[in-house]
Amino acid sequence: MSSKQAYDNPLLGKPGDITIDPDVVAITTRCSKWSLDPIDCNTLSSSTTSTNNNKAQTDEEKSIIKQIVSKEMLSAPLQITFRSKTLGSNAKRPNWMRASATLGNPSSLRSKPLRAVWTCSNADADTSMTYEELNNDNGRVSRKEIGTDVLNDSYEECLKRLYGKYVELEVLLPRTKSMIRGAPPPSVVYRVPIQGGSVNPLGMVSKSRATVTLYPKGRTLAAANASGPGAVNVKRDVAIPLGLSNVHVPLGPGLVDPSWSKGRKLFWKGRSVGLV
Repeated sequence: MSSKQAYDNPLLGKPGDITIDPDVVAITTRCSKWSLDPIDCNTLSSSTTSTNNNKAQTDEEKSIIKQIVSKEMLSAPLQITFRSKTLGSNAKRPNWMRASATLGNPSSLRSKPLRAVWTCSNADADTSMTYEELNNDNGRVSRKEIGTDVLNDSYEECLKRLYGKYVELEVLLPRTKSMIRGAPPPSVVYRVPIQGGSVNPLGMVSKSRATVTLYPKGRTLAAANASGPGAVNVKRDVAIPLGLSNVHVPLGPGLVDPSWSKGRKLFWKGRSVGLV
């Protein structure tokens, strides 16, 4: 362990170190390169519910999206390479790691590199899924949990609550001239539940499409890091739902050794359907 690694990750090798999480190890070592399809904004057009992250976009929100989100972000795929290197010890985001993001084909000259960070989150730690709200009628604090009501919440949100753990990827967007100097840059957050493969335990699969959320004023995570009696009064970051995106995860190493199966008719391509 080098001194630089110890500085970047004070919990390295200790309890609470996210880099030793089995899912983090599986992602960064066996299937680190993911591909995300362009965002499908049409998935929100027919939604009429008012739950968090599952509501139709208003005209004001659509105007903000046009100003911040580029056309390439809505039309080009996003290539992600996950890394286990955590953010610096002075960062405000414990257990967040770095990632490499490229908008478009990385081999193309038109591809655009972007900054990205990621973590393995859960519904209880994510303020978009679980948060406390003050009721003005009786003055009581009520706990809101998205994904528990299968009749009103979306299918993707219910799966996050069901599987408990999901990848939370935040892509930082370029700043615009109208932004206040020193303010955090806008970002787009992808959330997708994950689980190890059932047939192939060395693989990993995404259990649903990724929900995509835009944070036009940046993501400060003030509400997530707040604690104590006054935590409910901390303002939550402005979030605008963008839609859904398909996630393509590498299957990981196969169970059958290619050199062993070579030449055996059972493993030839184009075999009859139903042949075991």
